[in-house]
Amino acid sequence: MPGVTSYQDIGDCLKLVIDALRYGGIKPWIHRDSDSRLSKLILQSYHQKIDNVCLSGLTPVQMLLEMGLDKMRKDYINYLIGEELTTLNHLHYYLSTEVDLQEQVVRLRKLHHLLEILMTCTTFLGLPYHRLFLLTQSCLQHYKTNPFDESHNFKLPVKPALISHFYQKEHPVLWGWRFPAATALVRSEHYCSSVTVLWWITSSLKQTLEMKP
Repeated sequence: MPGVTSYQDIGDCLKLVIDALRYGGIKPWIHRDSDSRLSKLILQSYHQKIDNVCLSGLTPVQMLLEMGLDKMRKDYINYLIGEELTTLNHLHYYLSTEVDLQEQVVRLRKLHHLLEILMTCTTFLGLPYHRLFLLTQSCLQHYKTNPFDESHNFKLPVKPALISHFYQKEHPVLWGWRFPAATALVRSEHYCSSVTVLWWITSSLKQTLEMKP
């Protein structure tokens, strides 16, 4: 809907589309899993019978939101399945349309956060497939039972050799070490070569990496 800038514009555009469907002016294709009200109207138009729609109140905005959520679901499925990072069964919780619109938005926001993390690890760290796969499963499992939290740190064990190109040229804002027998985290602004058991790098990417030599 290019050029739409107001509630009235949304209603007018939807009315034009519904009228075109009703009188056979357009015959758009829809994905079989689309569950929005507009998708159902398109499906009805194949049989030359369309329900009356009252475009008042929140209905136009809700219909627009449903279309946006549908588009995002398709994009996320295409990427995650295409990259073989998960399966549709593992995504069922995030893609379900059986919950109300507000909950659908929350679940897709969680999925969007996962994609942001994956893009960061791919673009800046160049992590290999098997690490990205484990990270994906960890994030999906976490968000099934936890609320959305943009500040949450997902930890992924990574061998230093896998990202040596990154930490050799970047300048972390914080280095940390933890000893197996210690309960406290020892922190320093300088690198300590004698500590090789477990360490974190917190960079400007605002992600925490846990690396085991």
